[in-house]
Amino acid sequence: MGAPKLTDKDIEKAVLLLDGWSGKLTWDRYLAVLAVEIGHTYTKVAMLRQPRIKAAWDLAKDRVHESAPRGGYGNVAMSLSAERIRELERRVERLTFENNELLEQFVRWAHNATRRGLSLTDLDKPLPLAEKKATK
Repeated sequence: MGAPKLTDKDIEKAVLLLDGWSGKLTWDRYLAVLAVEIGHTYTKVAMLRQPRIKAAWDLAKDRVHESAPRGGYGNVAMSLSAERIRELERRVERLTFENNELLEQFVRWAHNATRRGLSLTDLDKPLPLAEKKATK
């Protein structure tokens, strides 16, 4: 039996792993580390089916190709801090990309909904589950 379907939590771990990746990036290396992180082995095909993972992979691959070897900083704390900063910059880059994709999707959905007679007021109504919790 194969690995279970990727959960949102697994996908988040997968993209965070790519955000922090340094050095040579190959599918074999990535999938091996990911298997340790989430406890299941997945295929490259399964990963590429997930838009967030594919986008994070493409960003990480581009980053690895573009980054030149960096010299030492002479100070371990400075070197670790610099690597942490680079990791956070990569995460911000990925999250900005994801946010822009979601904003574009929202605009499409809002446009299509209004074409079908739903107003923005209709679209902004609270979910039924939220209404029940609020009355308790």
